[in-house]
Amino acid sequence: MLFNITFNEHRRRKIVNRGNKLLDYVKLLDSSIQVGGFTHSFGMDAHIAEGTIRNAEDLESFMRCQLHPSIVRLEGMAIKGIYTAADHNDAWRTALIDKLVHVQRTPVNLREHASTMGKRLIKLAHALHPWIDFSHLEQTLAKYESVGCLSTVHAWINHHLEIPVEEAVLGYLHSAMSACITEASKAIPLHTDTIQDLLVRLAADLEHEWHTVSASAADGLVQPTSTSMKTSFPSFHMLGAGLHAYRA
Repeated sequence: MLFNITFNEHRRRKIVNRGNKLLDYVKLLDSSIQVGGFTHSFGMDAHIAEGTIRNAEDLESFMRCQLHPSIVRLEGMAIKGIYTAADHNDAWRTALIDKLVHVQRTPVNLREHASTMGKRLIKLAHALHPWIDFSHLEQTLAKYESVGCLSTVHAWINHHLEIPVEEAVLGYLHSAMSACITEASKAIPLHTDTIQDLLVRLAADLEHEWHTVSASAADGLVQPTSTSMKTSFPSFHMLGAGLHAYRA
């Protein structure tokens, strides 16, 4: 029995690692693939340039008060919403959620090139997962003139690999958090021990934020058969601006 548990856990972790492979490569290729990625560090770069983030304490405050609530309510809930849409073979909702993330995260000056970069992201994803047929996702994005943000492609791959939605979400959130801290360490003096301490504390805070928001959204969910957007993306009403900019 112990062997079976160990073997199954090893297999599960191996699959999850495969599901996060795209995130690892995007962090390395950040300057090339920007759509829905971590390039602009969710506004952190601007704060560093302005001098409002100067040390570890400032960075931790920014992560807890601004980045975590933002990324959980947008990318985190978007991934969860795409899982629901995929469960119901709802291509329209997948495309709409992708557009919502794109409008919120992609800088205005990059939106003209979003489609091209989205196709490059799909190409990279296919190279990393050659056994997966991406034609359905590509057809969905083309049909509804959507982009293919990082959170969308990550969710789609993980759903295909049958990775639980909670693990797919937390994998994305932790990658974003780690990428931001790594980027910040290039501009402000952070000791290695300080970075490790930050990662531990912020990981716990990020997971708490996710579980709080996810549970709150679940309390108001309608039945899965409903056509309400709230079924596929429970936090879409929190996004504010952006929805009117696109029509699927």
